[in-house]
Amino acid sequence: MSQPPLIVRAAFHLVAISVALGPSVATATEKAPVAVAEQLAPPTVDVVLHHDRLLIGQLVGAGGKPAAETKVRITLADGREAEATTNAEGGFAFEGVKGLARLESDKSLLVTRCWTKEAAPPSATPAVLLVEEGAVARGQRYAGSGAQGFVTQSKRLFANPLFVAGVIGTAVAIPVAIHNSDDDDPAS
Repeated sequence: MSQPPLIVRAAFHLVAISVALGPSVATATEKAPVAVAEQLAPPTVDVVLHHDRLLIGQLVGAGGKPAAETKVRITLADGREAEATTNAEGGFAFEGVKGLARLESDKSLLVTRCWTKEAAPPSATPAVLLVEEGAVARGQRYAGSGAQGFVTQSKRLFANPLFVAGVIGTAVAIPVAIHNSDDDDPAS
């Protein structure tokens, strides 16, 4: 039995790769792209206020180290705003807080629902942990931002149902076309 032509083997391998990558790529693209993520609401945390409606928190960098001497701004639902500078341990506090509060630094954003001790849900925390987000590379080896952009675009392409349908359609059409082209009549 002879081996199938090179193009048939290539099409088969392309389909096998797209099928193998399909499920993992689909779950990877469920996260919102950066442009869309900025339009979505930031994470919300329930916090228990201390005496005098005091909101206590800590600002840390992406690596977990305290961010000292950094400005933290708070905006309350009624429009009031205030700013604090973190101490050496990244700590900050705001007095007179109630209801929803938006906390932000230059690299982080968090919305809190502030509760009195009596009204707080069981999941409420006694303090806010505000984490500055930076460029984080996870994995064994980071290939750089250029390669990362290529990988991200490739994942989006392989997750696109129209692309996958096109690959499958091509994988079916090529062998059929090759088979049909071999219908030469024997010489008489």
